Amino acid sequence: MSEGAGLVCPEGYAAVHLDAVGSTNAEAFARAGQGAASGLWVVARRQTAGRGRRGRLWTSEPGNLYASLLLRDPIEEARLGELPLVVALAVHDAVAAALPPFTRGDLAIKWPNDVLYGGAKLCGILIEAASQAGGRVVVAGIGINCAHHPADTLYRATDLGEAGYPTDPEALFALLAAAMARRLAEWRTRDFSGLRDAWLARARGIGEAITVRLPAREVSGVFTGLDEDGRLLLRHDGGLETISAGDVFFARS
Repeated sequence: MSEGAGLVCPEGYAAVHLDAVGSTNAEAFARAGQGAASGLWVVARRQTAGRGRRGRLWTSEPGNLYASLLLRDPIEEARLGELPLVVALAVHDAVAAALPPFTRGDLAIKWPNDVLYGGAKLCGILIEAASQAGGRVVVAGIGINCAHHPADTLYRATDLGEAGYPTDPEALFALLAAAMARRLAEWRTRDFSGLRDAWLARARGIGEAITVRLPAREVSGVFTGLDEDGRLLLRHDGGLETISAGDVFFARS
């Protein structure tokens, strides 16, 4: 283990760099319980128990970037639902900065916070929250496929190496930490409308037919945009439905 060795963070942030950990999210929560300050990044070369949304396993071998950011009471509770979109914007910013300019048009965000390259999933984001003695703790876990990707997934995946742009995880972390600091500062000091517009400008599927898998059902329709809080707006035969969480699949891949 090394405390931040090789990692570059903006002012107000710190990092711990681990060779291996069960889950960077779990480690961030553990360190929060031990009194770690807001703004701590937990970064690992490998995870032995990485996970995605709804408890899905996430392949976590060396070569990719695995990082979790600890935030304490980052904003008023009513706005916490905006955070997944803010984090997705920061990841998109970071990956775009790592790519040649002529390739950046292949980057997109799939609602709410999957970053795609060439239509395939390049990054997974898992945001979790818990109440601790010092208040609410939020952890944003980010896994970016730099050198490899899982093969058997619900949604086709890729990595930067496969795309022809192998990227060093530590160099990408420096871009991510800087982008995240900028986007979080924007989120905390302004209303959500500007970030919402930025997210929409990078979105895949606006105006297209999609299917959203919910815990108890699937619903299909046309993705018409986001409401003011970042929830997905889906128009179908029953009218306009607002969806807070779900897995989006496109009719055209």
